[in-house]
Amino acid sequence: MEKEVKKEKVGVQYLFSLAGRDNKRSLYIAIFLSSLSGIASFVPYVMVFRTILLLFQDDVKTGKVITYGVIAVAAILVRFLLQAASMAMTHIGAYDVLYAVRKRLCNHIGQINLGFYTDNSTGEIKKVLMEDVERLEKFLAHQIPDITVAIVVPITVLIYLFTVNVPMSLILIVPIILTFVIQAVEMAIAKPVLGKIPKVLGRLNSGIMQFVNGMTVMKTYNVTANSYKEYSEAVNDYNDLWVKTAKVLAPISSIAKVLIESGIFFALPLGGYLYLKGSLELGEYIFFIIMSIVFLSSYNNILNFAQIFSQISSGIERVKEVMDAEEIHGGSQEVRTEDGYEVAFDKVGFSYDNKQQILEDVDIKMPKGTLTAFVGASGAGKTTAAQLIPRFWDTVTGKITINGVDIKELPTEKLMDMLSFVFQEAFMLNDTIYQNIAIGKENAVQQEVEEAAKAAQIHDFIMSLPNGYETHLGENGVKLSGGEKQRICIARAILKNAPIIIFDEATSFTDGENEHKIQMALDRLLKGKTTIMIAHRLHTIINADQICVFQEGKIVEKGTHTELLEQQGIYNRMWNDYTAQE
Repeated sequence: MEKEVKKEKVGVQYLFSLAGRDNKRSLYIAIFLSSLSGIASFVPYVMVFRTILLLFQDDVKTGKVITYGVIAVAAILVRFLLQAASMAMTHIGAYDVLYAVRKRLCNHIGQINLGFYTDNSTGEIKKVLMEDVERLEKFLAHQIPDITVAIVVPITVLIYLFTVNVPMSLILIVPIILTFVIQAVEMAIAKPVLGKIPKVLGRLNSGIMQFVNGMTVMKTYNVTANSYKEYSEAVNDYNDLWVKTAKVLAPISSIAKVLIESGIFFALPLGGYLYLKGSLELGEYIFFIIMSIVFLSSYNNILNFAQIFSQISSGIERVKEVMDAEEIHGGSQEVRTEDGYEVAFDKVGFSYDNKQQILEDVDIKMPKGTLTAFVGASGAGKTTAAQLIPRFWDTVTGKITINGVDIKELPTEKLMDMLSFVFQEAFMLNDTIYQNIAIGKENAVQQEVEEAAKAAQIHDFIMSLPNGYETHLGENGVKLSGGEKQRICIARAILKNAPIIIFDEATSFTDGENEHKIQMALDRLLKGKTTIMIAHRLHTIINADQICVFQEGKIVEKGTHTELLEQQGIYNRMWNDYTAQE
């Protein structure tokens, strides 16, 4: 999220637009109930005022005093019932909105260009999905009712007070105006300061995740949290930022707190002056003194609004940054095929964010049912070229076609149906082995999963486990070796049975036994498929139909293993170095 994005003001209205109309209904009802609750909270003070006026009369009517008392008690009960109903509705509405926003975010990030994930760490993305969205709950469930009461009650009270005495009512507006000015200053100061928190917190999350994931290495080299530089610096930066924030905002918040409680300092002298002049009755004077103390108490709820809203705004901005990330859109073309799928690169060029050129004028034709190997030094562009086929990124120049149709013109779902992936870094769900294989095909049955596992040479191992296919993987489950994970991934790909295979040759870090079993599994997986293999161990591709040698983003040599050796070029040197090391 470091990328330069078009800045525009975003607020709660943007959040509500993400939530959708149905998810906001509970919040609207809650705001209405909260308003009624605020008005009900004022009724007892009116009854107290009317009782005071009765007490100044010569003939005090006890029945009226009791009636006023009953009305006051009833209003208090109604207020708390409405408040409880409002709180229940705001929490229901808040979690409905959070669910809707997270659902929209998850659907969106599943459609965006994979380049987004190279610019943003998993910690930053997790923070947006979890913490930035979660922070909205406090605002929606608590701040909205408080703000509603803080606005409705003073306005309602002032309208009534103006019917009693205009000068005394006007003087009580002074603390409100002064507090609004202070709040505006606080929001202006708080926004740039609090705007830094998401970035620092994102770094902190990334540091924590990296430290935890690398705990084995950290322990081996006796690296503590304090000596792990990235994590330590993120913690210190986060602490320093909050200390700085507190130093800036605490004095302003204190002044605002004093001002909102200062109504009596304005009402007492003016009321005394008007009473001595005969312009204010004693009962009214006493009533205004009471109201100057209590009628702005609800306004206290808004004092922290500047700080909270600044945090909310920065969180919403981060949500919007993710939502503004461009989705990959497909077309409506269909690939016609009878006996296979041909993949072709036509003068393909690619760079990340239009910066350093990664690929340049790459031309390859991979005929139906053939194996094409990509080889080259680290950073030569071979992996990037393979990842352009499933549109992990889009080409900058040129095009990639399947049976002559540009992949950008294919529906994204159709393109994904044509492809299977087996990457060097095997991804496992924290679920059963069965589910880890079954994700390869929707509505797969037990027999299909087992057949795929047998073809991948992993069935016997699975059956040797106490719970077989229902064995759980992950932190609280069985730990698998790299070779076992790869065979599960191959079983997943076999189950999908896609006609095009992109394979990041995964035997680089396996022992001899696992490599043999993986090769047996690949014979089943790759049979009759158009295969693109990113090769690391050159002996695994000597039978490839063609080998493309990448260097600095270009294909510098192309041919079979024998042909390339005869050319006495880069591949020949790579082969000699490889065989010497072996």
